Amino acid sequence: MSRASIVGVLIAVEVVIVGVALYVIGGAGGWSAMHPHGSFFMGMHHYSFEATPIAPLEAGSSPAIAVDDPDSRVEIGPSSDGLVHVKDLTGVSGARFAGDSSISQLRVTRTSNGVSIERPSHQHFFVFGSIDERIEIDAPPGSSFDVSRCSGADVSGIDGAVTVRSQDGHVTLADLHGTVDARSDDGYVDANGIHADSLAVESSDGHLALHDVAVATLTARTSDGSIEAGGLAIAGAHPSATIHTDEGRVRVAGTFAPGGTYNVSSNDGSLELALPNSSDLTVAASTGDGHIVVDGASIATGDDSDSVQHTIRLGDGSGSLQLSTSDGAIHISTNNGAV
Repeated sequence: MSRASIVGVLIAVEVVIVGVALYVIGGAGGWSAMHPHGSFFMGMHHYSFEATPIAPLEAGSSPAIAVDDPDSRVEIGPSSDGLVHVKDLTGVSGARFAGDSSISQLRVTRTSNGVSIERPSHQHFFVFGSIDERIEIDAPPGSSFDVSRCSGADVSGIDGAVTVRSQDGHVTLADLHGTVDARSDDGYVDANGIHADSLAVESSDGHLALHDVAVATLTARTSDGSIEAGGLAIAGAHPSATIHTDEGRVRVAGTFAPGGTYNVSSNDGSLELALPNSSDLTVAASTGDGHIVVDGASIATGDDSDSVQHTIRLGDGSGSLQLSTSDGAIHISTNNGAV
């Protein structure tokens, strides 16, 4: 950063500090007195938001629920009375700059096949005060959810399909039984107790954690972060799994059905794979810079800086599992010493 840029940043910080002091001493009028253009452009105003209560909705036993609120964290769980309950837990109190958009009340409407829950995005910069933007939704367990935009989500106890897109915030998934597709632009994704046809989780910046996942198709990708997957069970008519990180370590433990196609990889990080001795797989491992260890025995070609490839066969070898990393060691445990 240039000297001029640094000076500019420092001046901006000082202006904000002075503005806060004037606001505390004399309210928005103090700032307006300092700036002849008035508070419309430069002023600070006290702002608070209180959500309006929302009555429960009758939408059937398996409604399709659409959620679009890019600034709120969404918490989803099962209801016990067959109704859809929506609580806007958003609370705001503090000072903001004039010109910032206000927070709209959450709009909840009954649709032909379910419920729509939405609120437009808003621009705000709070200098001091508190802000908590959060929605809680309890719906019949048979519901399906499509969360097109949010700032993180927690979803549990739902049997229908679940889709989540988080612009900013982590996503947790638990006890789900329908097709699941969850992605975060900035935050980790945690999936626990997913028993479904398919699971897809992705993060642009965050780690992935999977435990007790039983699916026919698994896709787990992150651009920056580790992947921890334990208690996996991949099985079905056409079983497949793709587990990849651009930068980070990958640790996988579980069962992979015969006849399936599986890929575990990292562009920059070590790989650890643990398989039961009943596995029926052909495992092809390769590393661009590292070594391969199978059941404690080191497999190497030349020194550790050389590319290494090694293939092992477990059972009839009917399934295909590719392990690859551009930079890192590979450790495989089969519990039976097969090399």
